[in-house]
Amino acid sequence: MTPTSNPFPEPIFIGGFGRSGTHAIGPLVAADPRYHLVATEARFHAVQGGLPDLLDGRTTLESFLEGCRGAWWKRGFMRPQGLHRLVERDELEAALEAFRADYAGDPWEASRLLVRRVIDPGATREGKPSWVELTGRSVIYAPTLLRLFPRARFINMVRDGRAIAGGHVKKIDMTDDPMHALAKWERMVRASHEGIRAVPEDAALVVHLDDLVARDREATFGRIVEFLEVEDDAPMRRWFEKKISADRAHVGQWRERMPPPEARRVDRRYRKMIRELHRDGIWWAPAPEDDGLRVGPLRIPTSVRP
Repeated sequence: MTPTSNPFPEPIFIGGFGRSGTHAIGPLVAADPRYHLVATEARFHAVQGGLPDLLDGRTTLESFLEGCRGAWWKRGFMRPQGLHRLVERDELEAALEAFRADYAGDPWEASRLLVRRVIDPGATREGKPSWVELTGRSVIYAPTLLRLFPRARFINMVRDGRAIAGGHVKKIDMTDDPMHALAKWERMVRASHEGIRAVPEDAALVVHLDDLVARDREATFGRIVEFLEVEDDAPMRRWFEKKISADRAHVGQWRERMPPPEARRVDRRYRKMIRELHRDGIWWAPAPEDDGLRVGPLRIPTSVRP
């Protein structure tokens, strides 16, 4: 499979902060007959120390290969994720050896082929010509990935940061401090914006989870279909109507996940954060959609518009 073998957008990279809806939209895209849903976040192509850092000289070849054989091969305990879900160990070793041999001569072609050798087999087994992958930071590395795959498209999933903060509290491997989660969300929003700005406008699409599941369902679904150049949206439509709902996404329930004083503190910080993000041109950061902040018997309107 080569970058020009398919006349449609491919591959598809979906990114976003944890619990922003990447795992909701991934199966939706994969309902289209062209795309296989990669079984795990591959990560080696879109994390610190991964392929983009190697190509930019920010890590070494040996360090990258060590990551492929270690941290990116298998992670987690109850339901281990990683490259072991995509290829057998001997297949990975063969791909890495070919990569090592070819890298000095043509780093970009060697990198493209490595991604293909690791991820393509799953699509081939499923009889699909391409795939959709869900590593959260892929949008940050969009410029590098687009150079590797000129037909690639990027969907940046984003969600109200207060829901992110609430969703990360008391989860395994996540923080118990919602303010810390909110700060990490802001950093990723800013980094993702830099990635989006560095690629052509038609290569990246921002999707608000709340719009997809509840607030603007039809228009958001239509934007995704148009972005992916889908000719027959019936398979995606069936998945959308059956599986995508506000209840599944817990829209508007972030306040229930933390004590009221903490929820008010998160709300105040988030509103200030949104004003700063919009001031800096990050128009797609989700503004609060409620009526304002309650202080005693009064409700103060605090809507923010880009």
